[in-house]
Amino acid sequence: MDLKSEPYPELQPIEEVALDTVVSVMNRAKEQLGERQTLKELARCRELFGGKTKLDITGLRAPLAITAEQLIDDTIRYHWKLTGLFMFALNYKNTSIDECSHYYYYEAIFSQPTAKYPIPQATATVYFSVQQKYTHPPKNAPVPVIQFRLEGQRTSHDIRYVTLMPEWLLAIIKMKITLFKRIEEYHIF
Repeated sequence: MDLKSEPYPELQPIEEVALDTVVSVMNRAKEQLGERQTLKELARCRELFGGKTKLDITGLRAPLAITAEQLIDDTIRYHWKLTGLFMFALNYKNTSIDECSHYYYYEAIFSQPTAKYPIPQATATVYFSVQQKYTHPPKNAPVPVIQFRLEGQRTSHDIRYVTLMPEWLLAIIKMKITLFKRIEEYHIF
């Protein structure tokens, strides 16, 4: 296999792909009927099919850095149920502030220790960001936005709508192990 081949495609949750397909088909059908939709109508169409959350995060309270970390930990353990396949460590990394938001950053490092390799050969990291917006009065402040991004990927996923799939983590771990084997074959180190 040529190492200069095209990069792996972005991982997309099946729910997002299905939702985009349904909305696209509906919009093409309306277009063929001669109906023209505004951007607002297109957005409403997408909300109509995909607006339901899988995870309720309205219980986040101050101090957000602590409650968000607990919510992420609970999500990994109890909602996504990844602890049956992986061990993980959740770490608070940093915070940043801009003109209208306060951000908190976390990383979860997943591994699969085995009897043969109690210290895992490879890990997969998932990066979380919590955005608290200051654009509304405190009484009407929106729920913080929590997104996650897999190591090596550019797409961020909203924790309320997208479930982290174990296959995504396994793919990262397998890619790293394959890379390590290639390095050993070429005696680079």
